[in-house]
Amino acid sequence: MKARSSNHWPWDALGVESDADERAVRRAYAKLLKRQRPDEDAEGFQRLRYAYESALQMAAGGVATQTQTAVQTAEVGAEAEAPGKPLSGATRPVHDEQAAPREPDAFERAVQLWQTFVAQPDQLESRRSLQDLFTSVVNIETRDELEWQALCHCLNESTPATLRTNLSAVLGWRDGAHLHKRNAAIASLALNRIFADEDYDTLRLRYTDAMALLEGSQPQMATGVRMLLRAGVRAQLEQLLAALANYHANVMRLRLDAGKVEFWSGCLKLRIGVGRLFGPALGLNAWCGLLFATASLGPVKGWGFEEWGPTQLGVLLSTLMLALVGIASGAVLLNEVQQRRLRALRSIGWLRYGWVPVWLGGSIAALCGDVDGATYAIALGMLGGCTIWAALIHGWPPLKRLAITAAFCATASGLAGHWLAIDPHAWMLPYAHGVLVAFFLSFSQPEWRVWLERRSRVSWACAATWFAGFAALIALLLERDAQSMQLAWALFTLLSTTGGVLATARWKEWPGAIPSLFRGYVNVVWMVVAIGQPDVIACLNAGLLGIWIIEGFRQRGNDGT
Repeated sequence: MKARSSNHWPWDALGVESDADERAVRRAYAKLLKRQRPDEDAEGFQRLRYAYESALQMAAGGVATQTQTAVQTAEVGAEAEAPGKPLSGATRPVHDEQAAPREPDAFERAVQLWQTFVAQPDQLESRRSLQDLFTSVVNIETRDELEWQALCHCLNESTPATLRTNLSAVLGWRDGAHLHKRNAAIASLALNRIFADEDYDTLRLRYTDAMALLEGSQPQMATGVRMLLRAGVRAQLEQLLAALANYHANVMRLRLDAGKVEFWSGCLKLRIGVGRLFGPALGLNAWCGLLFATASLGPVKGWGFEEWGPTQLGVLLSTLMLALVGIASGAVLLNEVQQRRLRALRSIGWLRYGWVPVWLGGSIAALCGDVDGATYAIALGMLGGCTIWAALIHGWPPLKRLAITAAFCATASGLAGHWLAIDPHAWMLPYAHGVLVAFFLSFSQPEWRVWLERRSRVSWACAATWFAGFAALIALLLERDAQSMQLAWALFTLLSTTGGVLATARWKEWPGAIPSLFRGYVNVVWMVVAIGQPDVIACLNAGLLGIWIIEGFRQRGNDGT
């Protein structure tokens, strides 16, 4: 028995010899069809069906060639035996030479060229060899058949991925409309596999560390979670899985192990859950527990930790326990449907933005009240509740960024200096206010600004009201009595919040106006003045916001004209 031709399509797909006749092809197809059910593997059935049809065409072409040669030989012999009949030029016998074979058609020529090419393994990895192969074919029909042979070869599981990507680059298969016109099913199967190889190489270059995890051996779950603790790996894996799910479904189906993808998705979910549980959520809830515990002291003459007792410690620990249990339960017990309902609940207007007036009301009430009375304690509790409320609606921000923004907002605005001048133990309220300012700047303020920009009349009315409040702020600060100062700072708290909604507060551009050599000194001086003379800083902040509001309205007017 002759050895089966290696790496030849479609004979290797059917499991027959390259010189098999139509009968052998049909038997092989019927035998394979019993194992390759179209309802179980549609892609495999399409490959088998097209291999069967191509093999029949090639086998029929071989039989036709042999038959035509035999007929020509018989005709030549009959004319030679006929007495007195001259021989025609087409059938004149040639004694020293054999009859010229039939010129192969485009399909047969393409098959011969491609089988000769793939029989040389050293050429399969070279893009130049592919370019030379297709450049050497002048006949358009032969070149089209050769391209189709190459496309069908890409259906083989043993075809190197490099050959697929090189063929796509040389022949421009990203725009493969002409291939779909010939056979849409086969073209789709082959091109999906080719594009999956190309996208796979692109993902390997872009997400090197994450792809290394999916390609490597599968560790234990605990080991996988620890591997995601490395800097950048978790974020890279998260981006890769999102790209696979949204844009590269063929890579997921054809090139990656579904079990490994599911495993690392579970590791990522566990890593994010643990990070949220013991990261920002733990720190933020500890801060809220501190506010609740201090508020539970009630009206006292001091707000230091030396005033704490078992009640305050119990409030702090209870807040932490309830928060951790709630977060863990929400991450583990809620299914996808319940998660969607929760997201829909967060989009309700009064739930999404209701914490803002409560927060501002608590801060203003504390500024207008007596620091030794119940107003301060109630305000601390309100701000702690608003912090949890905002975190549940908008999510848990990075703890480091939140702490820096809160400290800057509380100190650089002069609010911390004002409270420290009243009572050094009352430092919690300005920083609790700063935490909520950070939430407001990150989430609510951009949404409110977009809403207000679409309503010009409302914007002008709010701007007029703001400047009226700014004039009242200056007048109250000039009074210099205790009650006027309380009202001035309450008004400043409201103006500093709404001013950022009316126009973009460009605080990041402020250091650009100062030479780099002096920026550090200017920041230090600003913080010293903010603590020692907070009234001056309040006027400067309000004045800068007023300038930016005017510039914002002027820019809108220019854009409108």
